[in-house]
Amino acid sequence: MHVNHTGACAPTSANRSGSGEPLLLLHGFTLSHHVWHEVVDNLASDYDVVALTMPGHWGGPRLRLRDLGVAGIADGIEHELDTLGWQTCHVAGNSLGGQVGFELERRGRVRSLAAINPAGGWTRFSYAEIRMGLGFIAQFPLAALVRILGERAATHRRFQRPIIGNCSRDTDKVSRDDAANVMRAVSHCRIYLPIMLAFLRDGPLSHLDLVTAPTTLILSEFDTFLTRADFMQRLIDELPDTVAEVALPGVGHIPMLENPQGVAAALREHLRRATTSATP
Repeated sequence: MHVNHTGACAPTSANRSGSGEPLLLLHGFTLSHHVWHEVVDNLASDYDVVALTMPGHWGGPRLRLRDLGVAGIADGIEHELDTLGWQTCHVAGNSLGGQVGFELERRGRVRSLAAINPAGGWTRFSYAEIRMGLGFIAQFPLAALVRILGERAATHRRFQRPIIGNCSRDTDKVSRDDAANVMRAVSHCRIYLPIMLAFLRDGPLSHLDLVTAPTTLILSEFDTFLTRADFMQRLIDELPDTVAEVALPGVGHIPMLENPQGVAAALREHLRRATTSATP
């Protein structure tokens, strides 16, 4: 594991800081661990925090074509957990990272789970599922163009605006460095198109009623990408009644970009509840 302790924009595979209970942070599809850097800085005073770039993404481990899908990504993350010596850990995942977090919970690797606007809440072959996939496909030409043009495009607001607008409620709250790292990650995601068919093959999250780890569903007020009606309500309905629901006001789908301190505060409260409930 190539670890970057500073959160710099080089395409490293992880950012690790702090000491204490182990906490793994997983980003969304096409992104990288860089979206978590301020959350890492906040939580490192009390936790051993690793923000990991998932397999197939910018700077992360390679993902073989035969391993495309949530299960293959989870396999790669389990390998990293084994390398860290973490049999179990607390997991916080955003979007695809939240969906992978549920898979890791199913495998018994999770002490607690904070799912932030998690993917996988659609119903199989629904209009919402198809619309989401088509949205990523429609964005791909811009990502490809940014990769061709390089840093001049990655750091230019004109190129950033459409992609950052999908992530955030208020794009002005996203720093220039964070926006540029989002563009670098999206434009260098090696599995961008190939994994689309794998997502369609694998379908949505299932067996949600079997979740046993202390779990919090953290939902952004202005997530226009994975909306409550089309994506989150099924999760809310099918998850056990013990799962807490927390609202993040004023932010969009990737809330760490707009309000990392608010995300860190929500995670601290989740971890407080989780560790309290685990104490005999």
